Amino acid sequence: MTDAAIIVDDEMSSLLVPLSDDEYAGLEASIVTEGCRDALVVWREEGILIDGHNRYRICAAHGLPFSTVGISLADRQAAREWVLRNQLSRRNLTPFQKAEVALLLEPVIAAKAKERQGTRIDLQRDIVATLPQCPKTREQAAEIAGLSGRTIDKAKRLVAEADEDTKQRLRSGETTIHREYERLRGPHVAQNSGDNEWYTPKDYIEAVWDVMGAIDMDPASSAAANEVVGATLFFDADDDGLKHKWAGRLFLNPPYAQPLIRLFCEKLVAHVEAQEVTEAIVLVNNATETQWFQALLSAAAAVCFPAGRVKFWHPDKTSATPLQGQAVVYFGDNANVFAEKFAQFGGVCRVIR
Repeated sequence: MTDAAIIVDDEMSSLLVPLSDDEYAGLEASIVTEGCRDALVVWREEGILIDGHNRYRICAAHGLPFSTVGISLADRQAAREWVLRNQLSRRNLTPFQKAEVALLLEPVIAAKAKERQGTRIDLQRDIVATLPQCPKTREQAAEIAGLSGRTIDKAKRLVAEADEDTKQRLRSGETTIHREYERLRGPHVAQNSGDNEWYTPKDYIEAVWDVMGAIDMDPASSAAANEVVGATLFFDADDDGLKHKWAGRLFLNPPYAQPLIRLFCEKLVAHVEAQEVTEAIVLVNNATETQWFQALLSAAAAVCFPAGRVKFWHPDKTSATPLQGQAVVYFGDNANVFAEKFAQFGGVCRVIR
């Protein structure tokens, strides 16, 4: 296909997540040096470019050759869906960018469902009864984007109500969907202002190790606490774990005072959503009515509610049993193992979204 035969369609272009200036400059430098190695994708029946817009623009600006591959699509609706799904396959998207694409995908999914429904009306009733039901468009779009339905709902409100500066910070990954959503909603209910320096008892830590196999990071700890936790890397109050990137298998017993508990929980959820924290176990108050606890649940796989109060410890103080009950929240793919190992402490529930 020649350059002249390619059509750059405004509607298809509007569905694309733009590159940052640095990303575009890096792509341009690569193409100028090494050539355009990846073929542009064109909707064969219409000649419309549906993937490779930046490469096409760079090649045109520098007079460089490129190759194309054509794919057949039934109609414009199918082309929209292909473009959006293809965007979600990009690894560099932040959770908010994925959510924005998922929100564009929702009406496409809804239109397909409506077409199927129209077809079913003409089928015999006994045949219709055997057909699988189509899941809600929100859940389907969220699953394609690799996000939860709750996260999509929060992003939808941010798209509608947040200022443009906030949206840009969300797109760049400087802030998180959960943090900005909670700012939009206002102050939290719980205002715990207690002592933050109480550590997790050994029997709970042993169960954490049994589930995850190791603890790569504890972002809210101390040298004394880590003698029990045994994390490969930990941050104490002076290090300020909120300033660092979290990754790998993580254990977190955050400071319970506000606003720190909210900030630590928000950060954890952001790293889980970005798939940087691969597995995590968090010990917190069972403040199910608070927004930060609900944020944890939005990304969690299971929760244990201990039957008794957790007896925290401190090297220089008498052990403390808090007035409020606790919850142990699990994030990851081994919810069954978590349930097996933590059932000794109390009931374990799977999180269903």
